[in-house]
Amino acid sequence: MEPPPAPRHILVVDDDEGLLVLMSEVLQAEGFQVTTLDSGARAFDWLVEHTPDLMLLDLKMKEVGGTTLLKRLRREDAPVPFVVVTGQGDEKIAVDLMKQGALDYVMKDSGLLDLLPGVVKRALEATDRDRALAAAQSRLRDSETRFASAVAATLDGVWEVRFPGSDSYFSARFAAILGLKPEELPQTFTSWESRLHPEDRVRFLDSYQAFLDGEGSSFSNEHRLRHQDGTYRWVLARALLVRDAEGKPLRLTGALTDLTERKQLEKEVLRISDREQWRIGQDLHDGLGQQLTAIEFMCQSLRADIATARPDLADQVSRMCQFLRDAISQTRSLAHGLTPFMLDATGLQAALSELAQRTHSLGRVACRFECPSPVLFKDSEVAGHLYRIAQEAVGNALKHAGASEIVISLAARDDIVRLEIADDGRGLSRVRKSVQGIGLQVMRHRANAIGADLTLDTKRGQGSGVICTLRRPATATPAP
Repeated sequence: MEPPPAPRHILVVDDDEGLLVLMSEVLQAEGFQVTTLDSGARAFDWLVEHTPDLMLLDLKMKEVGGTTLLKRLRREDAPVPFVVVTGQGDEKIAVDLMKQGALDYVMKDSGLLDLLPGVVKRALEATDRDRALAAAQSRLRDSETRFASAVAATLDGVWEVRFPGSDSYFSARFAAILGLKPEELPQTFTSWESRLHPEDRVRFLDSYQAFLDGEGSSFSNEHRLRHQDGTYRWVLARALLVRDAEGKPLRLTGALTDLTERKQLEKEVLRISDREQWRIGQDLHDGLGQQLTAIEFMCQSLRADIATARPDLADQVSRMCQFLRDAISQTRSLAHGLTPFMLDATGLQAALSELAQRTHSLGRVACRFECPSPVLFKDSEVAGHLYRIAQEAVGNALKHAGASEIVISLAARDDIVRLEIADDGRGLSRVRKSVQGIGLQVMRHRANAIGADLTLDTKRGQGSGVICTLRRPATATPAP
């Protein structure tokens, strides 16, 4: 068990010896520790060495009076919480002293001893509240100092939106990411909204509103914001939401990370990967493929030469020719899959159709391509990433889904392009869904590189679907 708290220490200063004894007895009976002194001079010397919880101070004493003692304590910067004990006619002085810091005053009359314990307890409660408030303010200042230091040290911009309404706060680093000085960025959510890239605007605002209307507490979104120089910077906005008891938003606090350099590096990595795939595809086609073709011709010639002389070997050579033909076919298929297709306006459609035919020809699953109306692409990089996403998704379905059918579909409606690769395989359990492989990560990187959203729609035993949606009116449009 914890020991009981020490009794509160009360200093009583009065030159009336009889009253001093009576006040001490009353306070001790209430459980207080009491020290009594009969002059302001002795009280000052005692206070140099001690710190009571409260001082009861008579205003008028023969030597050093209460008012003089208080002045000396203020001069020495040694304040002590105190209650004034005063006689009849000195109420005005007592009130003036309360304005200067006295916690209360009590009159020297017949009711003094009855009122004294209550006055002391109220005064101690007031000092406890003041000390607790001072400690809380000190902790708050320390917290604010640490927060300010952390904000200054981080490369992220700090932001906050308060509800109801959209009163906002953006740190200096947030403004700097956009090439602005702090005073140049209005502290309103509208200033953020007005800088959204036209192709990201609807997607961001829909995601933001859906988050606020939902029940989640964590928000994350990648989008582009207009820099002061007119260019657009890729950013990642992350935040935590505090809701009230009814689930309504109160405060959304988060960080803004500049992803522009990372996005550029990711694009460069993908370009290097595509170039390496192209090089390997060319080597397969022009190197290994040509050599296998030459060997097949030699086998065909050998079969013709020995057909009469060694008919027993002719069958073996025929089988060798067939194996070589199959190897050539597989090599060409691999080379074609690795080598970028020629992208005219309908190049992606043709490539996806050929991917479906090639997958179907393997004989392992049925695969078909659906495109209700032509989808025209002007940007070969975007089309290339979409093709690689489809290629990766088909490969994953072949290796892991245990499917009997794969459907590749491409469609455009208004300014939304939707690419979906669906299978009727075993789907993913929650556990497998949470442990996503490198193939899905690569697909997500490719989707992010072109500003698309990629989702995995899967239920155990009900198949899987990889869905990539892209809002790019200037990049992809339905054919007239």
